[in-house]
Amino acid sequence: MRLILKFCAVAAFSVVSACIASADTIQLGSYGTGDASLGNANTAIDYAGYSATSTTPSSGVGTSYALAPGLLWATAVTGSTWVGFAPSAGPVATSNPALGYYTFTTSFTAGSSSPYSGSLSIMADDTVKVFLNGVLVAPFAALGSDYHCADVVPDCLTVDTIALSGLSLLSGPDANTFVFDVQQAGFGPVGGTGDPTGVDFSAMLSAVPEPNSLSLLATGMLGCAAAIFRRRRA
Repeated sequence: MRLILKFCAVAAFSVVSACIASADTIQLGSYGTGDASLGNANTAIDYAGYSATSTTPSSGVGTSYALAPGLLWATAVTGSTWVGFAPSAGPVATSNPALGYYTFTTSFTAGSSSPYSGSLSIMADDTVKVFLNGVLVAPFAALGSDYHCADVVPDCLTVDTIALSGLSLLSGPDANTFVFDVQQAGFGPVGGTGDPTGVDFSAMLSAVPEPNSLSLLATGMLGCAAAIFRRRRA
């Protein structure tokens, strides 16, 4: 009986350990460079550069800035702030940016080898295309005629929430990277007023236990229970 109880204790400890190991949850959110007040696990979203014609930046890494949504953009999603390439990029004290593509990046660390699932919530002006480790997870929206931003999500008025599943994240410190390519279509002269640009995002990713591992643990626990039952009957 003592051996059986010992085996059960070891099995139970294994189950608990597996659950803890597989429960890694990563919270991400956009905020300006150097602003860690939100307590997110990722580094601040960084301005990676600008290109007039493509989503590959032609200028170097720079500082990003928290932007106030004013009355033009929707309030930032929980756990994040709107960010832009300059303090004057947002709806408050806006100056028209050059037309083209503004790229932002943020990196994070995955604590489990299990696949991850979760969601990504984004807004942008005018619209945004998002990659995770080089894989497209959100395409540009149709710009259309909406003077605020794009006609459909991702835009600056409605949160676009995208379900993510089966993500095989990379190991190592800050080995995983979200890339946000913000398209600025604009109108009026560059340096004028009234045409803001920025991006806002929040994401939650959780490790999903591997079915094979849990099946083995469940089988062991069932075997333990059966052994105890047979012992009591004897």
